[in-house]
Amino acid sequence: MLKQTIAGQLDLLRYLERGAVHLAAGMSIPEQTACEQEADEQWRTGSGVVYTFDFDGWSLNLHFDLEKNFLHDTIDFFGHCDLPGFADIAGPARAACAIEGATGFDLGDEQVVLLPSSVTLHFRKEEGDVQVLTKIAGALLSYGALADYYRSMLRR
Repeated sequence: MLKQTIAGQLDLLRYLERGAVHLAAGMSIPEQTACEQEADEQWRTGSGVVYTFDFDGWSLNLHFDLEKNFLHDTIDFFGHCDLPGFADIAGPARAACAIEGATGFDLGDEQVVLLPSSVTLHFRKEEGDVQVLTKIAGALLSYGALADYYRSMLRR
């Protein structure tokens, strides 16, 4: 049920505005027990557990802490996908135009677009220097903390 709800209701433009998959899909905060039952894979990290749900062209990762509290989510892209809003944000310039107040960071091999919702979009260069959307990371830190982090990476 959780996997079907995510696939059927997720709109990427709402995700970029709201900061989390569950908010964009009109769901309640994900619970670890539901993820344990439906995830395609799971793995433990030093700070908790990550549950992965695989879809055609993308996968969703839900991160939980050691106390089973939801922390944040990420989406990985493996080429084109049919999610509503994907075509609107498929390149860094499009993503920056799609949401007012976006800030871009050129990290050399990666372009990151930070949105006011604290969501980050990650683009990598592929063949012919084409920037390809590879990841969206839901809000984990405040906008200011993320902006400071990416600015510090530029100084390296």
